[in-house]
Amino acid sequence: MQKNARGHVQDSCSALEQARSCLQNALQTVEEADNRQRIEQSLHSVESALQQCDSTAQILSQK
Repeated sequence: MQKNARGHVQDSCSALEQARSCLQNALQTVEEADNRQRIEQSLHSVESALQQCDSTAQILSQK
């Protein structure tokens, strides 16, 4: 069965949650300050995208 838009958005949210977890793990092992800063910036971007994705998923689930 083919997914609808809500299913694809939920998949995207799951992928972003996994990306967030991986970036958090990366922060635990990073040694160089420059790399830490890049990872933190990536983490902030992923968290922002995840918030937007969650909001979209919530709206789609109400329709």
